[in-house]
Amino acid sequence: FFNQSSSHWYKLCYDILGKKEGLIMRKVERFEAHLDDYNLITIYLSKRFYQGKSDVFYLRDSDSQMKKLTIKSFENTSNDYSKYILTGCENIEFGQSYEIVEEHSLPTPLQIGLIVKSLRFDQEFYYDGNDLGANVIHDKSTQFALWAPTATEVKVDYIENGVNKVVPMIREEKGVYRVVVEGNLHLSSYVYLVKVNGRWVESIDPYGRSSLANASRSVVMNHRLCSVPKYDELLPEFKSKTDAVIMECSVRDFTMDKEANNPYPGTFKGFIQRGTRSSAHTLTGFDYLIQLGVTHVQLLPVYDFATVDENNVKMFYNWGYDPVQYNVPEGSYSSNPNDPCARVKELKELVSELHKEGIRVVMDVVYNHVYDMDTSSFEKIVPYYFFRRSTSGAVSNGSFCDNDFDSNRLMARKYIVDSCSMWVKEYGFDGFRFDLMGIVDVDTMNLVEETCRKIKPDIMIYGEGWNMPTILDDSLKAMMFNQGKMPNIGHFNDFYRDHVKGKTNENEVTLKGYCTGDIGYTEAMKMSLVGNTLNDTFVYLFDSPAKSINYVECHDNRTSWDKIKECCKEDQRDVRIRKHKMMIGALLVSQGVPFIHSGQEFARTKNGVHNSYRSSDMINQIDWLRKDRYMDVVQYTKDMIRLRKQLAPLRFETTEEIKKHVYFDTLANHVLLYGFKHVKKYGKYDHIQIFFNPTYSVIYHRLDDYYDLIANEAGLIGELSVQSLTINPFTMVVVAK
Repeated sequence: FFNQSSSHWYKLCYDILGKKEGLIMRKVERFEAHLDDYNLITIYLSKRFYQGKSDVFYLRDSDSQMKKLTIKSFENTSNDYSKYILTGCENIEFGQSYEIVEEHSLPTPLQIGLIVKSLRFDQEFYYDGNDLGANVIHDKSTQFALWAPTATEVKVDYIENGVNKVVPMIREEKGVYRVVVEGNLHLSSYVYLVKVNGRWVESIDPYGRSSLANASRSVVMNHRLCSVPKYDELLPEFKSKTDAVIMECSVRDFTMDKEANNPYPGTFKGFIQRGTRSSAHTLTGFDYLIQLGVTHVQLLPVYDFATVDENNVKMFYNWGYDPVQYNVPEGSYSSNPNDPCARVKELKELVSELHKEGIRVVMDVVYNHVYDMDTSSFEKIVPYYFFRRSTSGAVSNGSFCDNDFDSNRLMARKYIVDSCSMWVKEYGFDGFRFDLMGIVDVDTMNLVEETCRKIKPDIMIYGEGWNMPTILDDSLKAMMFNQGKMPNIGHFNDFYRDHVKGKTNENEVTLKGYCTGDIGYTEAMKMSLVGNTLNDTFVYLFDSPAKSINYVECHDNRTSWDKIKECCKEDQRDVRIRKHKMMIGALLVSQGVPFIHSGQEFARTKNGVHNSYRSSDMINQIDWLRKDRYMDVVQYTKDMIRLRKQLAPLRFETTEEIKKHVYFDTLANHVLLYGFKHVKKYGKYDHIQIFFNPTYSVIYHRLDDYYDLIANEAGLIGELSVQSLTINPFTMVVVAK
């Protein structure tokens, strides 16, 4: 969602939130009691009730046994209520109901509060089992298991063959409630009824693996009965992350245009539909995608999200960064959102079909926040535990979505790891892109990578390593400034984006980058071309090129074409096309991992919309006739992908190789030479030179010897031997000998 260049805004918001944190109080009724630590109860008593005064408080257990508590402190905190801190409650037993009674005999349930944030609570209730959720056992029975350590009662409400049944669950080790019921309940719907903090709540299963439409009820899912071959064996060898060429796609955007001529627009099935053509009889959709040469397709969120009505899909649009069910495919992308198996099987088929074509699939995941904290299954089942809070109870909002998932809580960390593992094991995903990864902690990210790598050794894990203002010490954040603590995690390189293309914030839209005409960024361009891996430059970000996800365009912000139209208004269309192509060329010859936004290869436009997360299909859909109009850019992109695959020095795996073989020179008229020396062991050529002309002048350059002209603005040339070069305005030329 956000980017590093907005750090001044983050700091401002953080300062405001931090300074006012002590003023943010819990919403209180007339009388509330919270167990906020071991042997510590916080009381809030309304001043409308006996002026908020009580000289004595009692703890009453479920057997009506009373114990007088000690008043440790009293605060006249506001005009509305008084606050008391009580002790003498050291023998509280989780899973039991208690009340606090004040001196006028008014009782209130003892709520389990901030005690769940303590290290001791985590240690006592961490559960390392793998049976959470609903699991069919030997096709004869079904077990339900829910981690709810602060609950006093739990029931499962399920529907079998149209008959509704409610069964009590038994509290067992580590606060896990279980019950085994007779029968194979595959595809039966269910919810949990949880009594916590004195009231009953109904919740879907956070570990649920399918559901009815709009997350109304979870559904028992036996993946074996909705299985699809993964075809991992058809994937080509993937030795190095720098061999990847990633293309970001939206399932919905990809086929919604009527020119896609797709029988299943906006769906998993539509995404892999073969044989579609535009009215101009040219390739659209899947057939077009698989011939581009990309190695990985990154899908915008395909888990279940909130703001598209799955029964009325066309009424609303959303990218999907509003999670509800992390382990359930999105129903609006299914052929039938009320068929729990359809959404599962169709997403598996999407992954499978891409694997058949030798393309790996990366899943965009949003474990940093949920759509709505209060109605989420996490907060309903274990209040206060799963979301980050300050010591006073204020909810952290580093995501700017009103909540931050507390990944450094042990069971929250386990949830993220379990979820990612499930997507790899059951669906065959080959990697994850973490939205706002800087909100997640370093240890969680490393554990996700280590766990998934054991399942799939060539897994790719990368994300947005921005420094977000979440309530977490900077040293613990999975942000790019901590990249040294995450040896196998990649980060989106916003320095690359801002200096190659130009800055992306709404108020900086007219600012140019190197490829759009700002020759003052020559040094920044050098750093970008090596993925900010050289520590002798003034902006060093990564200790390995595999960590630098290089991009100039993604789903966020204006498209590159729309940006060029704003910052280069003086240019004619043909000049804008050259600038656009030079950015694509630069991206595909840079050290690191190139990332392309779907449609970027034919100058995708969103009509200038800066943030289209909930704009219409007309704004977001892929325009397939535009692909035909910009076919020269498409062909150029394909050629540059081929060039990257042909020339191994463009894909160095280590910083040491870059230091040894890469050099730069700035020629007359600000032409930049990006060279490679002594690289014969990597392929056909010993010496490669790449020239960038970021000016409006034609540049003539004489080489020191005869070289093969490999590529220019027309794409791949072949092997024409030349000693003199004509470098046209805003073009890239590649020669080698």
